[in-house]
Amino acid sequence: MIKNILIPEKIKNYYIFPKRVVGFDIDKTHVTAMQIYLNGNTVTVERCIDEKLETGAQLSHDEKVVNAIKNIVNELDSFDEIYTSISSSHVIFKSLKLPFTSYSKIKGVVEYEVEPLLPFSAADALIDFIVTQEIPEEKSSEVMVVAAQRNAIEQHVAFFEQAGVSPSKVVVDLLSLYSLYKNIPAYADLKGSVVLVDIGFNVSRVAFINDGRLAFVRTIPKGIFSQARELAKLHSVSQTEAAEVIMRFGMEKPDDSSYKDSMEKVASKFWSDIKFTLQSFSSQLQEEVDIEKLLILGQGAKISGISEFSTKFLGISSQLFKVESLIRKSNVKIKNSLTIPSSNIISLAVAFPSEITDKFNLYKMGAGISDANLLNKQLITAAVFVFIIFSLFFVHGYVQVSKLRQEYNASQKEAVDALHKKFVKSREEDELELAVDEAEREVGEKEKWFAFVGKDRFSFLKYLQALFETIDKDALGIKVEKLTVSPADMEMVLDAEVKNYKALRTLVKDLKKNKMFKLETSPEETKFKMNIKLLRNV
Repeated sequence: MIKNILIPEKIKNYYIFPKRVVGFDIDKTHVTAMQIYLNGNTVTVERCIDEKLETGAQLSHDEKVVNAIKNIVNELDSFDEIYTSISSSHVIFKSLKLPFTSYSKIKGVVEYEVEPLLPFSAADALIDFIVTQEIPEEKSSEVMVVAAQRNAIEQHVAFFEQAGVSPSKVVVDLLSLYSLYKNIPAYADLKGSVVLVDIGFNVSRVAFINDGRLAFVRTIPKGIFSQARELAKLHSVSQTEAAEVIMRFGMEKPDDSSYKDSMEKVASKFWSDIKFTLQSFSSQLQEEVDIEKLLILGQGAKISGISEFSTKFLGISSQLFKVESLIRKSNVKIKNSLTIPSSNIISLAVAFPSEITDKFNLYKMGAGISDANLLNKQLITAAVFVFIIFSLFFVHGYVQVSKLRQEYNASQKEAVDALHKKFVKSREEDELELAVDEAEREVGEKEKWFAFVGKDRFSFLKYLQALFETIDKDALGIKVEKLTVSPADMEMVLDAEVKNYKALRTLVKDLKKNKMFKLETSPEETKFKMNIKLLRNV
């Protein structure tokens, strides 16, 4: 499709065309969505929706997801685009260092570089990347490459198509989370190593950020339900009941020390896997690093006391992931004092504009949808501009014609007045052509009394007319002080002044070209007296 044929949708972070975007995050038990309105530099968070999947065995999981998406869409305002995130568990991550800083050059080689590393056919892969660090002094870039099987993306997109909508972009949950992290003032400039842990019901996602650069990502197939399963065994209850207790009481239940001991036991098993993952990440770095901070989000962030337990178990300062400093930015607005729960942070990250993930899109088929929307806006703008341009041409032409008409009428009146004053006593003639005809008739009558009447007698009015047509009054800036005509000598003497020497040369040149005149002298000063011989046989 044709892109940016007239005006781009946005310039850097400034949206020329207002746009409403909805970001989706699909989990095993919930579908969350965030509606954002983009206008100029302003980002307005308008709606935050968390739709729990239906329970029961009557519907398949896919059907439950489709119904959840339908319910969310019915709650949304009219939107322009849908962005959705696919789970990190469905993609492969590869970190590469390339000797380029140009995005187009990186894009041209990244598929070739990552192809030998894929566990599936490159023809069946959808590949994209984000730039995690530019190194100007080395003229190189570090990139995080993502590869997904085409059928995984198509199955994900099918949820929306069955719900009657079409996403224009598919991103990856952890990449979107990283881009949001870099947009939050409280986190953007953190040095050292920071870990993001998104705890869901079935899976947990871990992102390792080193000196502001996304270094590693991993999905762990454990979450709240895995802990609930262990707790259910210890207390002889169902997994569902255990999960409800965990979400209600967290790490400690009042007046029940056995629950606290059991919860610490099952939580330790979960956090041991997190600890092993962090040790694995640290060992892959070329230098020894200490993790400065661990940020917890997702459904697990709702568990009371989880950050305190994580701090104690891992020996790493742990906090809940907060977006307060983001929504306090001058260009970010929250509609109707909306609160953003930790479970909706990923959907917020998917919809929130970021230069990091702006060009990232695993749904290559969906690019045409975005292009079509952009093309429609550009064609509308083009039509408006064409209308404005033609309107300006019309107005300009009308003004110029009006000026010329006024000048013509003034000149005609001046000529008529001059002719009437010289030849015609009656003021009945008010047209220049009629006045000239009347004057010529009167001159013809008077010429009969002259001694030099003959066939070769030339009306001096024609000499005057020729002189008037030859001289470009406006261009030369000529000021005539006196014009003397001598019929006996067939000569004119012109006392005048022009604005500069260039105009003087132009005047002499134009008079020499006219076959009715012959210059007796060529003036050398801008104020001059010029003898012009009048030729009979022309």
